[in-house]
Amino acid sequence: MNGTPGFVDVTLLAQLAFLFGLPAVLLWAEPRLRLVALISPVVLCYASGIVAAHMPGVRFAAPLAGGIVAASVLIAVPLLLFPANLKHWLRLARPTVVSFGLAVAAVCISAVVVFLLLGPRLPVAADVSGMLTGLYTGGTPNMNAVALARGVDENTYVLLNATDVILGSIYLLFLMTLAKPLLARFFPAFEPVAPRSDVTQDSSAGHRAWWPGGAVAVLLSVLLSVLMAGLSWLLLGRVSEALVILGITTLAILCTLSPWVRQLPHSYETGQYLLLVFCITIGTQANIEHMLQAGSMVLLYSSCVLVCALLLHVLGARLFGIDVDTLIITSTAAIYGPPFVGPIARVLGNRDVVVSGMTAGVCGLALGNYLGLAIASLLSSNALAH
Repeated sequence: MNGTPGFVDVTLLAQLAFLFGLPAVLLWAEPRLRLVALISPVVLCYASGIVAAHMPGVRFAAPLAGGIVAASVLIAVPLLLFPANLKHWLRLARPTVVSFGLAVAAVCISAVVVFLLLGPRLPVAADVSGMLTGLYTGGTPNMNAVALARGVDENTYVLLNATDVILGSIYLLFLMTLAKPLLARFFPAFEPVAPRSDVTQDSSAGHRAWWPGGAVAVLLSVLLSVLMAGLSWLLLGRVSEALVILGITTLAILCTLSPWVRQLPHSYETGQYLLLVFCITIGTQANIEHMLQAGSMVLLYSSCVLVCALLLHVLGARLFGIDVDTLIITSTAAIYGPPFVGPIARVLGNRDVVVSGMTAGVCGLALGNYLGLAIASLLSSNALAH
C-alpha cells in the first residue's frame, strides 16, 4: 500500500501540509502542553505518519516521500553543526575529553562484537550496527544520516527508532533516578573547573526573528549539499549519498570556524524541525506487518549494543578515574545528543557540566556520521560478512 508511486485520495498539497505542518505544530506545542513534551514530538511524528499511511484509501506518494527524506537530512546536518565551536573541544577539562572518547570507543566496539555474535540472525545487521553507532555517539541525526547514506529501507529504520524509544526511555529513567546514587559509590566526586561558555550559539537567538538569519543558515546548508552533490557527480558519475553526507559534515565543521556562521540565529532549531519532518515522512512509508515480524530481533540486537556500550564505558571510566558527574553527562551526550544535557545536569545538581556536556554532544554529532558509515562499511565487507 505504501510503496506505490502514486497516491489516491490525498492530494499533493494535502500531503505537503501534513508532512511539514504537523512537525511545526508539535514544536509549538512542546513547551506549552505537558503531554506533547512527555511523549516527545519525535515519537508523535513517527506515530502520526504510520497511522496516516494506514488509514483506508490513503496512499502517500513514495517519490515525494523519498525526496523529502533525503532533503531534510542533508539540510539538517549542517544546521545542527553550525552553532558549535568545535575548536574549543580539546581545551575542555581532561576528564570530559577522556570520558567522551571512552563512550565513543565503547559504542564502536559493542557494535562490532554484537554483529559478530548476532549478525547471522539479522539480514541487515551491518547497517543496523552502523546506524546504532551513529545514534549512540551523537543522537538521532547521525542515525538518520547513516540510514540515508546506506539506503536502509523504511521498515528497518522505523523499527530501529521504535527500539530506541523503548531503550532510550528506560536508560533515561535510570539517569534521572538511580544513576548518580549508584555510581557515586564507585566513582570520585566532581571537581569544579571553569569551562568556556562559547560552545553553542548566542543565547539571545531565541529572542531574535527567524528571518533573515535562519533563512541564511538554511541557504548555506543547501549550498553545501548542492556543492557536494555536484562534486560526487564529477568524481563518480552519480550522486553518492555516503559521499554527500560525509562531505557536508566536513564542510559544515569547517564553516563553524567562522564566528559569523556560529552566530546565525535559529540554525539548531531549524535543523530539529527538519528532523521531525524526516520522522513523519519515514512513518508514512512504514509497513506494520513487516515491523511486527522483525521487531523482536531488532530489539534484542539494539539492546545488546546499548548494554555492552554502557558497560564498557563504565569500566573504562573506572580505569581512568573519571568522576561520577562527568561520566553521566558524557554518556548522556553520546546516547542522546545535546538536547538532553541540560535536563540531566539539572538532575545532577551541577550546572558546571552543561557546557562540557553540550560540547561533547556536538562533537558526537560531527563524529557520528563518519563512525557510523565506517562501521557499516566494515561489517558489510566480505571479510566479516562471510
